[in-house]
Parts: sequence; structure tokens; C-alpha cells
Amino acid sequence: MKVVTGTPPNYKEILKVFPQLEKDKRVVFCYGDTIYAPGGARGITPDLEAHEAVHMRQQVYGWLGTGPKRWWKKYLKDPKFRLEQELEAYRAQYQFYKEVVSDDRNKVNALLLKIAGHLSGPIYGNLISTSEAVKLIKK
Repeated sequence: MKVVTGTPPNYKEILKVFPQLEKDKRVVFCYGDTIYAPGGARGITPDLEAHEAVHMRQQVYGWLGTGPKRWWKKYLKDPKFRLEQELEAYRAQYQFYKEVVSDDRNKVNALLLKIAGHLSGPIYGNLISTSEAVKLIKK
């Protein structure tokens, strides 16, 4: 997986659904085999790479093997699909962090709360509560 500073090819379509992302340069996007980091690649941690690797697999090999263009179209249009895709990626991120990055329970719980906040927040359309996100990520 390569990482580039910049925005993905479908950035305008993403902003139509999530206009608030234009101001948040910390958000990264996977498009095919590339992670796009509008604010630069410095904040891409190993656990975030694990998260984005799931999206790469989803786009390239998953959902009927349709490729990133069709995956993104469905992702932006279908909140249920978006939640399913993000939940799989956040579970992988959590497991990676727990197994590879840290065995410190407090750090693991802090990451869990952080990513549950992301999954339940406006970045994905406030699809579920934070407590529900915690339960689903740990499942």
C-alpha cells in the first residue's frame, strides 16, 4: 500500500456527502491500493494502516471485486454498507493495536474509545451511538 499526500480522485464526491471533511486534514482516504492523506502522511500510525488495508481489500477484492470507483459510489450512497465496511476496518485496527502495538490495557481502551467515537460521529453520518460502536468493535 502506498501513501501519498493529497486527496483521492473522488474527493469532490466525498465532500458532497461529507462537506465537513474539507476542513479536517487529519482524515485519510483509501482509494484502491493508495492511502491519500490531505494533511500529510505523518499521522498514519501502524494501526491506522491496518484499518486502511481492510478498505484496500474491500475495494480491490471484496464487494463483488468491483474496484474502488464502484465501492466508493455505494459507500457514499448507502449508510448501512458504509457502517459494515467501517466496522470491519475498525475491528481490524483495534485487534492490530491490541495484539501488536500495545499490551497496556489503558492504552488499548483509550484507542477503543477514540475509534468508537469516530465510528459513531459525524465523519460517517452519526450512524450509531458511541456505546454501540464500542460493543460492535470489540465483538
